[in-house]
Amino acid sequence: MELKQNLNQKQVQGLTLTQGMRQSILILQSDAIDLADYLNEQSLSNPLFDVHVNLDMPFVDSGNNTSYQIKDEQQSLFEYLLDQVQLTMRKTPLRDLVVYLIEQLDPNGYLTVTDDEIYQEVDDITPIMLLDAKTLLHQLDPPGIGAKNLQECLYLQAEADNSNKAVMSMLSDNFELFVKHEGKQLRHALHLSNAELQKDVDFIQTLSANPGQRYTSEDEQYVVPELQVRKNHDKLTLSVTKYGQPQLIFAEETYDKLEKSTDDDVKRYIHNKLHQYKTLEYNLQRRIETISIIGRCIVKAQYQFFMQNTKALEPLLIRDVAQKLQLSESTVSRTINGKYIQTDFGIYELKDFFSRRSKVTVGTEKSVDQVKVKIKSILENENRHKPLSDQKISNMLVNDGLKIARRTVAKYREQLGFPATSRRRI
Repeated sequence: MELKQNLNQKQVQGLTLTQGMRQSILILQSDAIDLADYLNEQSLSNPLFDVHVNLDMPFVDSGNNTSYQIKDEQQSLFEYLLDQVQLTMRKTPLRDLVVYLIEQLDPNGYLTVTDDEIYQEVDDITPIMLLDAKTLLHQLDPPGIGAKNLQECLYLQAEADNSNKAVMSMLSDNFELFVKHEGKQLRHALHLSNAELQKDVDFIQTLSANPGQRYTSEDEQYVVPELQVRKNHDKLTLSVTKYGQPQLIFAEETYDKLEKSTDDDVKRYIHNKLHQYKTLEYNLQRRIETISIIGRCIVKAQYQFFMQNTKALEPLLIRDVAQKLQLSESTVSRTINGKYIQTDFGIYELKDFFSRRSKVTVGTEKSVDQVKVKIKSILENENRHKPLSDQKISNMLVNDGLKIARRTVAKYREQLGFPATSRRRI
């Protein structure tokens, strides 16, 4: 028996997120409160900077543009996922199936129903259609949503993070070895050194086993507006709020002292910490610039609303903003979630200004929000002794250029909080 050893070189093209890129994503999707906590944690391991965040002005009157409020209620996992679906997917049977799957998720974000149960519950779906719906569900934020078990949950998160081949293999073909902590066999199977294996294991341990858990917390959440828009006659001015924006204070004396050291280990340490500081500072600047350009795009699209000329929003989808600013839809989604803008008439989350397009319109395109405002106006001005039926409202809307079915009128009427005709009659 003869043993031969061959060494082959293979070139593989792929995308791997660096630590700085991961940090950039984390900073972008964090709200002002979470960002302050994250920066304070980072400063504990880096002697070159301190963090200054001014969050000491809560509950001032509405005339002051630095007011902070307690969020009335935390958005549920279902609401967060449904918002993404409605703002990124067109109205199709496939989207309806994605919504159905979202409804079946447990509080931790796992899809606990089997394919057979889905086929029994939902009519006219094929295996390919179900697979497509699951794929779309898995692409929603937070990563790991819709997994059937822990292994798939971790795999989906690693895949969304563009992890290396060894991590993906550890979470697929070698998951049993990973769970049993069989380090020696893992190193042999994946051709890794001890340091490489430990680095990959450390990364996997940062992944969440319960991606939906953050949306089940009942803790109070504070709202810190990061943008403010002011009305000046017929113009709007958008600016970044002064309060709530973190500042990194560089420790100049500490750096000068350590940088002059003749110890090579100290020099490597201080240069590494300086790089960390500069990366953090860059990502913070990029974060506020991204929030600002998306905020300007929203204000421009919803100009009439901010001028208080109307209470209805114009049609606006995440992909509209993404295409206009040449950003990815995921970047826009991360930016608008948990970020607030202050106006003269209240504080709003950026994602509140996105409204689905309505397919009921003849001629000029309208948003669902605009259609609802029209129905609300009709109902508020009807003769309460002879209230209008849903069919009559539908006919009135057709005369105004809105082709809308009676059952759709009924659905919007219920969403607006108006009871049926018989219950509105005086």
